[in-house]
Amino acid sequence: MIATQAGAAERKPSPVERLSICGLTKVFGGNRALDAVDFEVASGEIHGLLGQNGSGKSTLIKILSGFYAPDAGSISIDGHPIPLPMPMGRHEAMGLAFVHQNLGLYPDGTVLENLIAGDHGRLNSWRIDWRQEAARARALFATFKLDLKPNDLVETLSPVLRAQLAIVRAADRIQHGNDTGSAILVLDEPTPFLPMDDVQALFSMMRQLAATGVSIIFVSHDIDEIIDVTDRATVLRDGKTIGSFDTASMSRPQIVEMIVGHALKTDRTAGDTVKTDVNANVVTSSVCGRLIQNLSFEVKPGEILGLTGLIGSGYDEVPYLLNGSTTARTGSLVVRGNTFDLGTVTPARSMKAGVVLIPADRQITGIVPELTLLENVSLPVLGNHERPGYINHKKLRDNADRLLKHFKVKAEGPDQQAGDLSGGNQQKIVLAKWLQLNPVLVLLDEPTQGIDVGARAEIYDFLNTLCAGGASVICATSEFEQLEAIAHRVLVFDRGQVTVELKDGDVTKSNIAKACYLKATTTNAQN
Repeated sequence: MIATQAGAAERKPSPVERLSICGLTKVFGGNRALDAVDFEVASGEIHGLLGQNGSGKSTLIKILSGFYAPDAGSISIDGHPIPLPMPMGRHEAMGLAFVHQNLGLYPDGTVLENLIAGDHGRLNSWRIDWRQEAARARALFATFKLDLKPNDLVETLSPVLRAQLAIVRAADRIQHGNDTGSAILVLDEPTPFLPMDDVQALFSMMRQLAATGVSIIFVSHDIDEIIDVTDRATVLRDGKTIGSFDTASMSRPQIVEMIVGHALKTDRTAGDTVKTDVNANVVTSSVCGRLIQNLSFEVKPGEILGLTGLIGSGYDEVPYLLNGSTTARTGSLVVRGNTFDLGTVTPARSMKAGVVLIPADRQITGIVPELTLLENVSLPVLGNHERPGYINHKKLRDNADRLLKHFKVKAEGPDQQAGDLSGGNQQKIVLAKWLQLNPVLVLLDEPTQGIDVGARAEIYDFLNTLCAGGASVICATSEFEQLEAIAHRVLVFDRGQVTVELKDGDVTKSNIAKACYLKATTTNAQN
């Protein structure tokens, strides 16, 4: 049992919290997206916000930013009530700034242009002194030890530098450009697309900001990140506040139980050891790509093969080479006896051979957000009709209804737009879209990125059921814990080549990390 539902760990609040939310309620139709939510953040505190997809986190943030008007409740900053709804475009004047997952940067612009874009309250409306602004930018970047140069194009920056630019821009606006003297920075899942080292660099910057008195609300599905960087955290479930707690006082299983409402198994979910005496479903030979060099391996029926390594090691290139989305320089793929030249194969040919790809970026390459769920899941099967040119709409709708139910998609129905769903439910739609084809080989790239622990467990179950039917799975991911849970075998990559292979009981988070980092350390020392 969690210590208390109102607050998992007792804490004496400061006389005036930096941000105080009381009884916040938002209703859409008959659905209470927020149900009398209470939420407090202290000055200079890094406060985690946790909850499953659909728990109400996004609705809460949209009310804070003025995108939604609440139906009930109050918000105060440093003890001063804030008029609701929050005036659109005025949240910075109230001391609130937001950095979302897409960061809100202009890739074609320079670092300086992005830094000052929209800073109307400070800049001269007739003329910008670019030399002065560049000097100001360099001083700002030096404060946080950021390797940013004013004239660099944003499109040339690494992912972590882009995230740091977005955060320092938001922090600068609220620290020096608001009417209240307060500073509350909301970071809405800024880390899913960052490797581990870059996440730590981001956390260092967050701690620097908090040390200056900035209050930070950090939204993440990664419980380890919450434990690492936050002082306190609050859990939402079904639109209600389940509890707040001092992070140091809670264990990971306790936090998981608060999020999903019950204990979850953390043991390996991988099925029985794959038989070695059966013929392989999949054989790759001499595959070379941009980073990958001379890669060959086999995958047995019912096997989940994990691919991992440090950033730049090339493991995440493999699914796209095997699917034909990225053209290989050399190499072949054999799927149940059918051989494909990876220099000429296309995704369409791969699909016909029973090879499907679940890409990492579901918003861009996994779904079409503007189309309905019915239209999204129907895309791969539109050609499967009795007569050419004829579409059986009833058959497609019945199929969509079946898939939504089977994959436990929380949605209003098949006519809802895919872009309206939470990240976890969008990923279930991507899985439904491709797994309905009963594939021989499923290629996964970061399949649970930005997805809550409950949805992750359901996705693992889908994969195990698929393997029980004789399919093979290749999963490329930087999440070592995920591989420990689902993989029968793991190939660890360094500089485009496999350096370590782990099997069965040796597939543990610590062993995978050791294989990645010790090899990297050894290589760097030799260089």
